[in-house]
Amino acid sequence: MQPRRPEYPSASGLGDSLSIMREHTILPVFFPFQSDQQIAAVFQTIKSAQIGSIKYRLGLLTGRFGAEHPLKACIACMSHDQTSHGTAYWHLSHQYPGVVLCPIHGLMLRESTINRQWSGSFQWVLPSEASLAAATSPVPSATAQKALQQLGKGVLDLASCGDSRRFHPMTVRSVYKEALVQLGISEPERISASIDFAEYSSQLQPYPPLTSLPTTVQRAEAFISQLTRNPRGHCHPLKHLTLITWLFGRLDQFIEAYDRLDIDPHQQISQAKYKSNAKAVMVGATFIEKVADKKNLRKPKKIKPQIRTAILECLRNGNSKESICSKFGISICTVNRLLRSEPAVAKSRTELHRRSALLKYRAEWQATVLAHSDTTAKSIRLVIPSTYAWLYRNDQNWLLTQTHNLPSGRRGNYSNIDWHERDCKLADLVIKALSQSSKHQLNLDKKYIYRLIPALSRSLENKGYYLKTRNLLSKILQNN
Repeated sequence: MQPRRPEYPSASGLGDSLSIMREHTILPVFFPFQSDQQIAAVFQTIKSAQIGSIKYRLGLLTGRFGAEHPLKACIACMSHDQTSHGTAYWHLSHQYPGVVLCPIHGLMLRESTINRQWSGSFQWVLPSEASLAAATSPVPSATAQKALQQLGKGVLDLASCGDSRRFHPMTVRSVYKEALVQLGISEPERISASIDFAEYSSQLQPYPPLTSLPTTVQRAEAFISQLTRNPRGHCHPLKHLTLITWLFGRLDQFIEAYDRLDIDPHQQISQAKYKSNAKAVMVGATFIEKVADKKNLRKPKKIKPQIRTAILECLRNGNSKESICSKFGISICTVNRLLRSEPAVAKSRTELHRRSALLKYRAEWQATVLAHSDTTAKSIRLVIPSTYAWLYRNDQNWLLTQTHNLPSGRRGNYSNIDWHERDCKLADLVIKALSQSSKHQLNLDKKYIYRLIPALSRSLENKGYYLKTRNLLSKILQNN
């Protein structure tokens, strides 16, 4: 039997379901980087009885910005609303993810402790100072405030064009890559760009929900790489906006760059055909040149036994075919015919060349690794792709041994997280928060503790972790 849903007041005065979703919710901010088919499916899902996988399809579950969107309010706006309207109300511009500062007053927004998963999730509530959590994030510096205002403006601009713009993932990737090329393509310039981006995102990172943004050069490189490779899955718009505000400053400049690069599909096909025809003409010209050159080649001729023996000795020693042709005055066809008639010589020559190439490519790989210390195997492969390809085909075991000793370059893997340390820190945070609380220890309940530590509820959603914290909460609640 389905649980009964709570009764809500009629919203018919606000319009139909589609207009409510478009004009009175934060959904439009997720639309510009989605396809029309995906948006239609989202609307259909929201109107149905089951929400299903909508959070995943909007990029909320994989974006690491959190799938919870608590109500937020500005104290100055509340005071103005009280004076102008007699009551405070929730402003839509405050509710978008990534908007940390009030767009009007520039004050830090405060999260509501009601209408949360752990507190009054189905209540209708208006903002009040009593229901707003105390600010836990540091007061932003002038640089951080500018970055937060820039990002917040980008979020609001993106939401305003949610119904009118769609950004194709491949074109978006090309816009990013073109902008990064202007910053420089050499390795020192790329490192400098990553350092600059890490410094920029470090200004944003202390403020939820932006806590997953990179603060080191390596993570900054991985972040940029993710958004400039072939698109996979669904990406949270805050990832795009962080890179856009760093590269372009404002969303409208990104849109201008996008429109310049966005080419009609029919035009792309015609360009591809033109390139194909041009390539065919070049191949044809090359073929004619080769035919003309063949007229000047030496013709095959019969050779004497002693000369034949000398030629075979040169082949066995690994001399180049061109030098043999020049030394004995014969054609390349004669050399190839001799090799086919002497399989032992051909095998010896092939093995000699392979050993020589093996030493050459191994030495080139090792020299490149020494020149690029603390570099991943993927980075080395990009520097010397032909060497990597030859070693992979002809000396794979040695290559795998070498790459195994290099840094993997993988970041964001949870296998290296020290969950015990996290558990101890969270338990200490609970003890510290309760010791500083003005409420008597005997009157505590779970809702009050979650309100005191908003991050606690999200952490305890991981059922298999934070055992020490769970035991601590059980003991505290049992004593009440």
